Amino acid sequence: MPKTFKKRYLIIFLIAVCFVTFFVQVPIFSIYNLPEQITMCVGDLEYINKNNVFGKFVKLDVAQSSVKTLKLDNENPSDIQVEFKLFNLIPIKKQSVKMLGDKDIYVGGAAVGLVLKNDGALVVGSSAVDTKSGSFDICKETSLRVGDVITHINDQKVESTTSISKYLNNSIKDDQPVLLKCKRGQKGFNVKVKPAYDINTNTYRLGVWVRDDASGIGTLTYINSNNRFGALGHPICDLDTKTIVDVKDGGLYNCSVLGVNKGVSGSPGEIKGLFMQGKNQQGYIDKNNTFGVFGEVKDDSTLFDMVKPIKAGGRFSVRPGKAQIRCCIDGNNIKMFDVEIIKTNYQNYSDDKSMVIRVIDKELLQKTGGIVQGMSGSPIIQDGKLVGAVTHVFVNDPTKGYGVYLDWMINE
Repeated sequence: MPKTFKKRYLIIFLIAVCFVTFFVQVPIFSIYNLPEQITMCVGDLEYINKNNVFGKFVKLDVAQSSVKTLKLDNENPSDIQVEFKLFNLIPIKKQSVKMLGDKDIYVGGAAVGLVLKNDGALVVGSSAVDTKSGSFDICKETSLRVGDVITHINDQKVESTTSISKYLNNSIKDDQPVLLKCKRGQKGFNVKVKPAYDINTNTYRLGVWVRDDASGIGTLTYINSNNRFGALGHPICDLDTKTIVDVKDGGLYNCSVLGVNKGVSGSPGEIKGLFMQGKNQQGYIDKNNTFGVFGEVKDDSTLFDMVKPIKAGGRFSVRPGKAQIRCCIDGNNIKMFDVEIIKTNYQNYSDDKSMVIRVIDKELLQKTGGIVQGMSGSPIIQDGKLVGAVTHVFVNDPTKGYGVYLDWMINE
């Protein structure tokens, strides 16, 4: 093809794009910036078309190839394709979607106690060991670092912090080296080291401070019909290392709110709650990630008395405007409080800061100053649908905070 024709076609194409983008008002870049796969609810299709989310000339529908495979199930979403069409005729893009059904889930709001058991022993510090040859600091002498998790000593699984000392002093002879199997984030590595014989205690030691569990208070976001729950909206991290706790197992407990430290600019507030670890366990935790803490609620859990059925809403049904959050700031009393969504993000990546909310409820502002620690996971409800959860507070303005779309939590 002659160069002049190529230039003409290029010019025509650019003119067409400009026309579509600026005159027909199709946010073409936002469509193509969507991630490879998104989660949607059935109601989102109607909302998008009714409210011209992608411009009044763009319609969205289930692709013909996916009509037969579409099964409306909240717990087992259908993997389908939807299609953007200009003037409802010209295909613009096909989009992979996990489509949720129109079944109810159960909205939370109760304060809960969360206890996570590490998959191994988390290194939170080190201390020099006095030996016959001088002091030995494992973090200075080897590649082991604060934040690493020790999962095995030789082939022995590290089940708790005490299991390290027991193994070293019951199985090590004549200063034999041991192989530590460790994890740093998702990456595994090995460290070979000779345990240090402490001349002060006459015991073998590694010389590390370790922790095998973490706990905290948060808010239950939802329970689905398979007893699967989601809470918190962000991960539980170790206080010292700031790393996400790698869960082996854990427990979900009832929690009573005793009081609130009111949040002010520069100092986030806090819900003061009480729960008894080991007693009245309500469920089991099996996952802790960027979007919260997840697991299963026991069939006889009293948490079922504190939830109510609600429709699920995906990111495309979330808009700036009035909304509510459901949470507990006194005893076990769950209430609805008024907020407004002041910003939404069409994310093309997973993130727990999907929207910005502002507390406008006079009672909540008076008692808490806005959003405080412990309210993370509080369900965000708009137009009668559960659309997300509170995740973070603005440190310099406790009336504002972030929320995560339900999309990111519901498939966990």
